[in-house]
Amino acid sequence: MDLGERLGRQERGLDELLAALALDWQDEPDERVARLAERQPHYPQYHRIGHKRQTVRRALEADRAAAAHHYDLVLAAVLREDDPSAPRWLTAALVAAVGRRRVLEDLLRAAERGTPDERRCAGHAWRWAEPPLRYASEQARREDRPTATSRAEREAVADLAARFRAATG
Repeated sequence: MDLGERLGRQERGLDELLAALALDWQDEPDERVARLAERQPHYPQYHRIGHKRQTVRRALEADRAAAAHHYDLVLAAVLREDDPSAPRWLTAALVAAVGRRRVLEDLLRAAERGTPDERRCAGHAWRWAEPPLRYASEQARREDRPTATSRAEREAVADLAARFRAATG
C-alpha cells in the first residue's frame, strides 16, 4: 500500500470519528501548506489528518464516556495510524477511558490476527499504551531503577507484553 492509500485510510478513520462525535472540522486555506505541497504532494492531506486527530483528541479527552462509547471506532482509527508518533493521542484517550489492560489486549489481538498494516500500526500504538517507567531522579534513571509503582504497573501487563513481543518478534 503506497503513502497516498495509507493516508487515505487514516483520514477516513478520523472522518468516521468526527461524524460519530458530531464534530465539525473545517479545512482552512493556509499558504504555508500550499507551498509545502509544491515539494511534497501528500503534505496537505498529512496536515489535515493532524488537525482532525487533534480535534478528535480534544473531544475524547473532554468526554471519557464518549471515548468509551466509541471505543471500537477510536481503536480502528488507531490501527490506521501510519506514523509511529501519531497513535499517542488517541491511544492515551482510550487508556484514560477504559483502562490500560483493555487497550493493550486489543492491540495484542491486532498484532496476532490483524492485517499486515494493522499489525504494524498496533506496534506503533503499543509503545503509547504500555505503562511508562518513571524514575525518582536522573541518577535512578541512569542506574535503571524505576519507581516501585511504575515497575508494578509494567509487571501487571507483563503477560501481554511477552505475547506482544512474540507476535511482533
